[in-house]
Amino acid sequence: MSNRPTALLLNGAHALDHMALLVFATAVGAIASDFGMARWEDLMPYGAGAFALFGLGSLPAGRLGDHWGRRRMMLVFFFGMGASMLLVAATNGPGQLAIALTLMGMFSAIYHPVGIPLLLRGAARPGFTIGINGLAGNLGVALAAVVTGVVVKYAGWRAAFAVPALLAFAAGVAFARVAPDEPLPPARRTATQEEIPSRLLARVFGVITVA
Repeated sequence: MSNRPTALLLNGAHALDHMALLVFATAVGAIASDFGMARWEDLMPYGAGAFALFGLGSLPAGRLGDHWGRRRMMLVFFFGMGASMLLVAATNGPGQLAIALTLMGMFSAIYHPVGIPLLLRGAARPGFTIGINGLAGNLGVALAAVVTGVVVKYAGWRAAFAVPALLAFAAGVAFARVAPDEPLPPARRTATQEEIPSRLLARVFGVITVA
């Protein structure tokens, strides 16, 4: 499916997805200080909901992508990530922060089961395509600490969430303009390959989960 601008936005979304989850871990000291907490370690558990939903939310996100449409779900990802990060930036206490981070984790769960299949559909070189996508995700992890640290130092921890939020909104608008329409959701299309036997699928899932 992916033309070059769409592929660029999908790879950028992977970087944003991983980066957003690590902004809190990098800025937690500044956030704790702003909230009047003596130890930043006491604030760390409030981010657990984000990481829990990042994993658990993949199943319903993938199902919605199959039955409602992956293009639509990616728009939910971009605008949902932007809105939830702005909500984090507006919080004034640990309880509010936990709710906002958990909401961000819910939207961040969309990318992997939706964005990657969308990127690979029709790819002539799927191995190379997934390699580039993995590189983009890893760059998001690598840049999280540096970018967040600089923004926190010069503009405060709230800006560290607001800046990627604005980028997410801009990417969402661009994606809506350049991503091809999806006439039918994947679940309603004619199958183009044989179904994997359930026993083999269970074994593959088990190996990947352990890894």
